Amino acid sequence: MEILLITYVTLFALICWYRLEYGFFLFFLLLPTYLIRFHLGFLPMTLLETKLFVLSLFVLLQWKKIHPQKTIVILWKSHKNFVIATALFILSASLSLFHNEHLRSAAGEWKAFYLEPILFSFIFISYFFSLENKKLRLIQNVLIPLILSGFVTTLLCIYQHFTGWMVPWDFWENRATFRVTGWYGFPNAVGLYLAPLYPLGIYIFYEAFQMWKKQNKISFTFILSFLFLLLSPFALFFAKGSGPIIGVLAGIVFLLLSFQRTRIYTVLLGGLCILGFIILPSTNVLKQEILMQNRSGQIRFQMWGETIEYLLHHPIAGTGLASYQTKLWPYRYDKWIEIFHHPHNIFLTMWVNLGFLGLFTFLWILVDFFFRGICMLKNRNTSQVFLLSIFSTLIVFLVCGLVDSPYIKNDLSILFWTLLALPIILTQDSLYAKKCSPRGLEDKKSNHTKRDAKNTSQTI
Repeated sequence: MEILLITYVTLFALICWYRLEYGFFLFFLLLPTYLIRFHLGFLPMTLLETKLFVLSLFVLLQWKKIHPQKTIVILWKSHKNFVIATALFILSASLSLFHNEHLRSAAGEWKAFYLEPILFSFIFISYFFSLENKKLRLIQNVLIPLILSGFVTTLLCIYQHFTGWMVPWDFWENRATFRVTGWYGFPNAVGLYLAPLYPLGIYIFYEAFQMWKKQNKISFTFILSFLFLLLSPFALFFAKGSGPIIGVLAGIVFLLLSFQRTRIYTVLLGGLCILGFIILPSTNVLKQEILMQNRSGQIRFQMWGETIEYLLHHPIAGTGLASYQTKLWPYRYDKWIEIFHHPHNIFLTMWVNLGFLGLFTFLWILVDFFFRGICMLKNRNTSQVFLLSIFSTLIVFLVCGLVDSPYIKNDLSILFWTLLALPIILTQDSLYAKKCSPRGLEDKKSNHTKRDAKNTSQTI
């Protein structure tokens, strides 16, 4: 095992040394490798974070080319709210590290869910700031590997549905639930990973379709995105998680409402669906699932009630990292039901883990993200379809977060901070496009002419 790990990391380092873009491609392609765990001395590690450290090392080795210090200046000047909110967010996580019942577990969560994703976001932004044609590079080295990863996960889930291969007994034979689990060992993880990728798959398919119309040639990207969009809903259905399915529908509705051609049809179809849902009998399984009237929904309502009761007594500090199960025990209504690791709601999870400051800064980051995105949509030089797909992805993420905690997973925390970084990178790309466009050059020439005329008049 050790020889395989050393060989793998060495090969990954050689690939990064040869071309750093390929390193980012493999990093996103193999996000589920956080499931491979080992110890480096006394320090627990995952294969994913090992690759993160290798990427960070090679970014530092290319200091003169990438200029991380310039990234800091740009972020502070152009995205000050994001920088301040992120700094306070990591501060709240660091403070919660000292307010816990299990220091070792808390340190692991702090490292995996807060420190490393933010570190990755910085090196990700720094590297792609140094590239030209950022949109194309992001598609090639971020979106395509993510969709490819999601497609392979989808194929595994479909295979599991017909064979039960690699599915734990608790989610297969137990009560004849027959829920697929993918690589993860539990079914919710399948939906939480695949659902946010669906809007990105739509965007990739859109770009590939536009290319097909121009060149009359079907590309690998076209086939990949088409198959992912076609098959991934089956994986979501076989995992039997309603939150991700509703999240995907919410993301699609957002995209359809964003375009004038499809807006009126979406409103009409949505109205018919709502009307049909209302007239369904109360005993309908689908209606009970959506209204959370089944056993799973009732457990969640009870969990949220217990969590809110705890937070009413401890609103500032919360429970601290890795302490939810221990500190919530006195507030349990039914002590025979197991206590989950988190309250299955992303906002409550942030509050209990990071305290009120963590919840406040998390909301601040989200508001700033959407505000910056809306401003970017007004800029014609920005790729609006790309930006809308990023919006849609985060909406899927948040809708899933209403009934689960999609952030509290190594791969999903990385994905979350990647989503936040994408508009920042596109902002720089749009500025570059504006400077290099004929109109931008004309404006620049006009400014020089005005300045020369002003200097001449002052001289006269």
